[in-house]
Amino acid sequence: MSLPVPVIDKKKSKYILITHCDSYLGRILAIHLAEEISKHDKKKHWFEVDYESQKMITEAMEGHIKTMIFNPLTDEDRLVMEAMNVLDVARKKKIGYVVMVSLQLDQYGKWVVFRISFIQQYLYFWTKMIESKAMMGMPIAQTDNLETVHVRDICDCIAQAALTKKSMVWDAHVYLKKRVYDLKSVPSFTLYNITKSLLDSLKEDGGKVPDVHSVVLTEEQMRNYLKLVARGSKSKELTHLLDSASVNLPPAAKPGLVQNTVYCLTRLLFAQTREEDDPNWYPYPDDLTPFSIELIMSHFQLARNPQWMPVVGRPTDIRDITGRDPIAVSKFFMNNRRRFRGNNLI
Repeated sequence: MSLPVPVIDKKKSKYILITHCDSYLGRILAIHLAEEISKHDKKKHWFEVDYESQKMITEAMEGHIKTMIFNPLTDEDRLVMEAMNVLDVARKKKIGYVVMVSLQLDQYGKWVVFRISFIQQYLYFWTKMIESKAMMGMPIAQTDNLETVHVRDICDCIAQAALTKKSMVWDAHVYLKKRVYDLKSVPSFTLYNITKSLLDSLKEDGGKVPDVHSVVLTEEQMRNYLKLVARGSKSKELTHLLDSASVNLPPAAKPGLVQNTVYCLTRLLFAQTREEDDPNWYPYPDDLTPFSIELIMSHFQLARNPQWMPVVGRPTDIRDITGRDPIAVSKFFMNNRRRFRGNNLI
């Protein structure tokens, strides 16, 4: 089912304020919303605001803000203070609609919160590990469930809330009962099943594909790996880290002739439905800021301790908002399998 077309108010020029557009999710949201608006209104324009200037923030919100999207993806003290400035001005200027992006349950005024799971596009950061050692390593047990969400689902849900007052999230009957939405694909996958989904997708194109093994990493190994990827490192340091993490892996097995034949035949069936990610969705190594790395580590911590996260949403939240089923991590791998083999390093 296609995404409902947002009904955009064209009577007055209105801005959508997105905080922290220098983060991965902030950048993707800005691009997506600009594209959605341009489909319906060619007179689009934007400007940047210095968060450190109370005056600029106040002027930017002076009667022009339709919706504020508060994307607090940082824990740096200075940026936290800037975010508080934004919220304070939004309260004083009585911004009517606030969409908040959060791993936890931050709240403010008249609001809805979209609680974001582990973004599937982060898995592009694992390509070095997959291509070098044929392994998928995470600091969770083989049977721990990792909640994931595709960035397209995030963007579509937020676009519905930001671009139209007729979105179901603002409906009076719904809004009074429910203001926190869990954006996650269903079902969740264990580390073992994530790896199996990746392997199945790699075999889809046939040819010789080594087995990809799921590996339980320590938190230190995972954090150091992400730091090295952030530096764009191809050094001996990264090689040494991957060597130490893969020391107990069995030799890579080669697929048999019958197996290859089956995958070559079924490849044709999936080719018609394959939908690769928009290049705008690819994360850059620079997106792995210290905070982003800790955010990823927090997702793993929640996977190990699911009792820490209260259930406030429903598995159908994405479908209820967008009218279509969320994108599963298995489909993400199938659609983007060529990014995880060969020389497709980010």
